[in-house]
Amino acid sequence: MHLRFFALLSFLSLAYPLTAVDFPIAKVITSPGAEYDDTKRSWQGIPGIERAGNGRLWSTWYTGDIGEGAIGNYAMVATCADVGAKWSKPMAIQGPEGTRIGDPLPWIDPKGRLWIFYAQFTQKTDTSPTFRATFAIRTDDPGNATPKWSDPFVVVTDGILFGKPIIRNDGAWVAPFFVNGKPEWSDAMAGNETGTVISTDEGSSWKWLGGTHVPKELLNFSEATIAQRKDGSLWMVIRTLVGLVESTSADGGSTWSAVKPMPGFEKGPSTRACMRKLASGAFMLVYHDAPPNKTGGYGRAQITAWLSDDEGRTWPHKLLLDERNRVSYPDAMQAPDGRIFITYDFGRYMQTEKSVMLTVLHEEDIRAGKIVSKDARTKIVTNQCSAYGNHTDLRDEEKVAASMPKKDMFHLYLLIGQSNMAGRGFMDDTQSVSRRNLLKFSQRNAWAPGVDPLHTDKPAVAGVGLGTSFARAMADADKEITVGVIPCAVGGTPLQRWLKGGDLYEQALVRARLAMKDGTLKGILWHQGEGDSGKEETARSYGARLSHMITDLRADLGAGDLPFVAGKLGEFLSPTTKEGKPSFWHVVDEQLAAIPQSVPNTAVVDATGLKHKGDGVHFDTPSLREFGKRYAKAMQQLQK
Repeated sequence: MHLRFFALLSFLSLAYPLTAVDFPIAKVITSPGAEYDDTKRSWQGIPGIERAGNGRLWSTWYTGDIGEGAIGNYAMVATCADVGAKWSKPMAIQGPEGTRIGDPLPWIDPKGRLWIFYAQFTQKTDTSPTFRATFAIRTDDPGNATPKWSDPFVVVTDGILFGKPIIRNDGAWVAPFFVNGKPEWSDAMAGNETGTVISTDEGSSWKWLGGTHVPKELLNFSEATIAQRKDGSLWMVIRTLVGLVESTSADGGSTWSAVKPMPGFEKGPSTRACMRKLASGAFMLVYHDAPPNKTGGYGRAQITAWLSDDEGRTWPHKLLLDERNRVSYPDAMQAPDGRIFITYDFGRYMQTEKSVMLTVLHEEDIRAGKIVSKDARTKIVTNQCSAYGNHTDLRDEEKVAASMPKKDMFHLYLLIGQSNMAGRGFMDDTQSVSRRNLLKFSQRNAWAPGVDPLHTDKPAVAGVGLGTSFARAMADADKEITVGVIPCAVGGTPLQRWLKGGDLYEQALVRARLAMKDGTLKGILWHQGEGDSGKEETARSYGARLSHMITDLRADLGAGDLPFVAGKLGEFLSPTTKEGKPSFWHVVDEQLAAIPQSVPNTAVVDATGLKHKGDGVHFDTPSLREFGKRYAKAMQQLQK
C-alpha cells in the first residue's frame, strides 16, 4: 500500500518543499494472526504508556522474530481497562517488505485523541530510494477497547520523534526529534541533528523548529526528552554514549544552547531517560542509579525516579523502581488523579524476561523514597514474549560454532523428565554459574553457551534447573573437557510420554543423535514422577515402566550400559492432589529408589533437605544448585 503525499516544511521564514513521492505505508493489523503471538516473538522492548480520560491504558513497544533493529520488526499496541485488568492481545503495525517499524510512542493530545507515533525505515530497491520517517496513526476514541484508527500518515521525514510532545505556553505542540537521514531541509538544521519539531495546527502538519549538536564522540541516537520551565524556556535532556547532557532554549525551541553534561547524570548508561513536568510543578526524571561496573562502564540497572523542585537544577528525592539488571527505556505519564504511570522494558533478549513492565505510584512515593501510597503497584508485567532466536542467541551460537571442542573431549549429557528437571528456579544473577567449558544444545539444535535457563519448554516460567550446577561440577572435575547438556525435559508430563513410542521419547532421541555428531554421550539425567503420583496404578507400576524406558533408550542410542542418574521427588510434596485426592508420590519415590537393584549402572540421588520455591511443587534455586551437585557426584561414581 502506498500513499501519495505532498508536504511543505518550513524553517523560520524559509520554505523547503518536499518532492512528491510514493511513501511505503504500514498495515494496522487489529486482529493479528498466530505469527504475532507471544510465543513467536524472540525479543521486545522500547515501550510507551498512555491513559485515556476514562482510565483505559494503552501500551506500545516494538518487537519481532529475529532481533532488535532487524528488517521485519514491527510495533505492537495493547490496551486494558485500568491497572489490574487483563491486557488485550496486542495489535500490530507491520511495514511492507523490506521495512522496519520501531520506536512506537503513544500520546494523548489536548483534544483527547490518542496518537501512536512510530519510526519507519524502508530499504533501498532498484526502483525506490532508502526511506526514513516518523509516521503516526490516531484515534478519536481512546476510551474504547477497539477504537477506529486512522490510516498511517507521515509526521516528519528523515528522523525519529523520540519523546512525547509538550504543549508550549502559546499552545504550540513541540516534540524532541533526531534527524537520522538527509532531508531536503538540511540547510535549516545548520548542522544540528538533535532538536525539536513543531505543530501549530493541532497536529495537521509538523516542521523542524530548531536544535543543537551532540559531539561525534558522544553521539548515540540522541534520544531526548523536554520540559518547559516557568519562565517559558525549554529544557532538553539528551542521551549520549556516557550519560546525559542538557541544552536550553530561550525562544521556544528555535535555537538551543550548546550541550553540556547534566550535573549528577554526566556518567551513566547509554540509554533513554524520561522527563515529565508533574501537575504540582515538580519535574520527574526516570533514569538509572547503578554504580560503575568492573570496567568503569555503566549498565542498564536500578531504574530510578527522581524529583526536582527547582525545574531540574537539583534532584533531592529519588525512588528505586526496579533493582534488576537489563531494565531500560522508561516512558511515563501522569493521570488527573495524580497517579504516575511508568513503563520500561526488562531483559529484551533474555529467556524468562523479555517483558514490558509497568509501575504505578504517586509523587509522594518518590518524595518518601519508598512506597507509601495505598494504590501503588510495582513490576507489573504488561506483556512477555518467549521465542528463541534473537540476535543475541544467534551471535552466541555463531561464536560457539567457530571454536567447538574436539569430539572426544566434548562430553554430552541428556536431560529428560518434567518441570523439576527443566527448572523453575528463580533467575538470580548472584547465584549464577560460570559458563566456562559449558554448552547447551539450543532449540535450534545448535550449540550455545551453557547458561540458565537451559530449557525453554515453557518459556514464560522456565528458570534455573539442576543441569547447570551438574555440568559445572563435571567440567571442574576434568579441566580438559567441555560439558554439553541436551535439554529435553518438559513440565507437567507423565512417564507414558517418555516410554518408547511416546512423543517426548522420540523427540529426545532425535535431539540426542544430532548432538552426538559433535560430542560423546556420557550419561542421562532423569527427574520425573510428580506426573504419575495422582493414581495408585501409575505409581505402583512406575519402577517397571521406567526400567523399560532406560533399557530402550540405551539401545536406541547405541550406548550400552550408559550411566543413568535419577533423583527422588521433593520431600515437601503434598499428601493430596489439587483435587483433594490422595497423592502416591511416596510410592513413586520407593519405586525410584529400587531402580539400581534391577537396572545396571544406574543411581538415584536423594532430595533430603531440599526446599521448594513457595509453590509446594518446584525446587528453589539454591536447592537446584545443590541437587545438580548431587547428580554430578552420583554420575562420577558410575563412571569410575
